[in-house]
Amino acid sequence: MPNVTKVAKVNKSNSYDRRQPKSWVRPSLNFAVLFDTHYPRLYAYVRSQVADREAAEDLTAAAFERAFSRSHSYDPAKASFATWLFRIAHNLVINHYAATSRNPMPYELDKVSEFSTTDLSPEQQFLRQEQQQILAETIATLSERDQEIIQLKFYGRLTNREIAEVLELNEKTVSVIILRALQKLKVRLGTQEAP
Repeated sequence: MPNVTKVAKVNKSNSYDRRQPKSWVRPSLNFAVLFDTHYPRLYAYVRSQVADREAAEDLTAAAFERAFSRSHSYDPAKASFATWLFRIAHNLVINHYAATSRNPMPYELDKVSEFSTTDLSPEQQFLRQEQQQILAETIATLSERDQEIIQLKFYGRLTNREIAEVLELNEKTVSVIILRALQKLKVRLGTQEAP
């Protein structure tokens, strides 16, 4: 006869009944903390994709709204919250341009400093804006895929693995694209000789 006590202990040790949806077991996401943590990076990424500040703000808000309304479908075993959120934003940007029938407009990199707390002198601000404009023009010479990966890496501050998950690419492919894109940028900016 089977040991009933042992079976009961095994069932109690399971963290959840497999028949119940995972959302019943998983603790709820604290969206206030997630918003505070991810908003600056997500906004910087979306802003790098959308020239209009208001559209970038709307798309960033829509990404958080969609994440909140679909939090039941989030599976931390598949991706980090940041990766999932950036994937939502990526799709919203694509939908935005499909709906408006326009191509992405170049982003004004001086807007990145919106989240900077560094106090710069007027001369330093001017030099920074000039450098950012040169960088924006140089990034615009890259292919669309390279531009997006560079923007996810440096504006969104995502890891190569997260970028790979967002864009559904291999992580090594992302690493190679970043390396080659940075080399192209260095050559075009005159900080490195052509290979």
